[in-house]
Amino acid sequence: MLKFFRKNETASRWILIVGMTFLMVSWLVFDKSSSFLTELLIGRATWATTIDGVTVTEGDRARLQQEVRVIGMLGDPTVRALGLEKDPIHWYLLTLEAERAGLVGGAADGQARLAAMAAANKVPERNLIAGLCREGGQTPTEVFETIAKLNGVLRYVNLVTSGPARLSAPRLEQSAAALLAAVSGELVVLDGVKSKVEVETPTEAALQEQLTAYGAVATGEGKFGFGYRISDRVKMEWLMIPVASITTLVEQSPALTNIELRKYWMEHQLEFPVTALSSTADAASFDGSRDAVKAKVLTATLAEKSKEISKFMADRMQLSMRGMPQVNGYYTLPADWVAKEFPLAQLATEVAEKFAIAAPTVQTSGESWTSPKEVAAIPGLGTATTNRFGAQPVNAGQLVEALREFNAKTTLIAQSGVTSPVLQNAVGDLFVFRVTAVEASHAPAAIDIVRDALIADVNRLHRYEKLVGMTSEIQREALDQGLGAVATTYGTSVEQYRDLRQGEKQFLQYGMKFPGQLPILGSDAAVVKAVVEKAMSLPTGGTQITDMPLSERTLVIPAPEKLSMVVVRIDSITQMNRGEIPALVTNQRFRSVVASDQAMGSPQDLFTLEALIARNGFTLANPAKAKDGDDADGADGKKDAPVAPAKAGQ
Repeated sequence: MLKFFRKNETASRWILIVGMTFLMVSWLVFDKSSSFLTELLIGRATWATTIDGVTVTEGDRARLQQEVRVIGMLGDPTVRALGLEKDPIHWYLLTLEAERAGLVGGAADGQARLAAMAAANKVPERNLIAGLCREGGQTPTEVFETIAKLNGVLRYVNLVTSGPARLSAPRLEQSAAALLAAVSGELVVLDGVKSKVEVETPTEAALQEQLTAYGAVATGEGKFGFGYRISDRVKMEWLMIPVASITTLVEQSPALTNIELRKYWMEHQLEFPVTALSSTADAASFDGSRDAVKAKVLTATLAEKSKEISKFMADRMQLSMRGMPQVNGYYTLPADWVAKEFPLAQLATEVAEKFAIAAPTVQTSGESWTSPKEVAAIPGLGTATTNRFGAQPVNAGQLVEALREFNAKTTLIAQSGVTSPVLQNAVGDLFVFRVTAVEASHAPAAIDIVRDALIADVNRLHRYEKLVGMTSEIQREALDQGLGAVATTYGTSVEQYRDLRQGEKQFLQYGMKFPGQLPILGSDAAVVKAVVEKAMSLPTGGTQITDMPLSERTLVIPAPEKLSMVVVRIDSITQMNRGEIPALVTNQRFRSVVASDQAMGSPQDLFTLEALIARNGFTLANPAKAKDGDDADGADGKKDAPVAPAKAGQ
């Protein structure tokens, strides 16, 4: 072999070049610290197909899950009615049909809607966009495109469910008048929590029945807000280096001596111009700019030192993991890892010795469990972020949500027992944290775990049922003795409501319908509609409403979603200015609202998941995998959609 290489130097050189190139490529692609190849292969893998040959990849599915989170935050009534915010498959198939119909615009369409929402709610547009980006894990452009898809879906639903006769001018004018009529008066809310209504103490059997029915449902997501599922939670520890410690260190730096500051000033004089108000002789000298120079150098030096400390901590923790096997970016930890892991207290000691600063503090969550949302509320740590995973900052709560032990579908790499990347908050404090114990979301195993919540909810339901049975009695007391007497009887108060509408013009003209808020009760479109319709049906004939008999303008309305009864007295109604109606009814977005209202009676008949799957021939590439549980849940973890042929949420 050696003789061959000596005689064929050219061939030897080429073999060496090719071999080295192969080794470099192998090192880049198969580096244990990188999951690039895995992500590439998974992202391109086929997740599902449709009848016309459209292939949906795993990467597409990840994007759909992000889109579903974004639209879920907007609270659109059509989205809620169809359940799109719960199921990426449902959302995908509807957007697919809307795109085929040519009803989906570009990012500018979505941006315009968000701008209108921000203006209407008097919040900075950038804050609204930032919140959607953070919750959905999308860039601003992707958020705009998602909202544009939502606009297209709403156009599509409205187009399909509304016919020309339904959108006649008289019907639109009537709808405009009903939506914008403003009603005022007083009301009393009798809820199932505070109302003085005696109910029997729930039996153990009743509590067990309640737990069986709603134990697997997330808190607040079941019927009447019932739900007792224990969310993902962790125990954790974290190390904090206050920016004050780093500042104290930096202030002793040679870079802040007069000589070094003067050198910096001489090299960067243009950065420190003389102000127009300066009148002293030394305004243009170093002495006149010294404070500004020191502040700038201090800021730059502080940033460099923080970066240096961050790198030291990251390198030290990485060194402690050397030799630990990895699979797809996750470490394979031994069973006795707790005894072998590198203590954060030791890291704190090494940082203090290395940089001559006060020893950083190490804190823990103690014996109590902490949810990812509660992590985000921890002072200092909760707002700290890292750019380790890309341009979009990731905070501690998001990293906890992404733990492998929680089976999170995310590109973030996080696991229990492994220290996080270094995070920094807005003021400059540095953090690293480690999850020491995890408990994935699960239904309570026994009544005692959630006994108080069970008792409160069962009592609330029984009080409401009793109140419904007392409707005639409540109305008679309101007519005979007034709302004040009703409030006293049931231990609540009389509240005023003013200018209650089914919709607001500033929202309706942009295709959004937001009913007015009721005191105590909050948002309840059905109650608002009942009040407005009753007010509009009063035969005033020029008579003031307050002069009409109480029996004609007092009503008791059940609010089952809130487990409450609302006793309402109508005192006035202000009709919409007739001169504003023509401009509104010609607004296409307003017409969509009216059409949507009329379609809400049976949208399931046209846009159910089963119907969409059947129309589009949607088929999962690996249905067996879905049955094993990997894809059985929807975007919010629910499992109540039928299989036809795929489960909702896959």
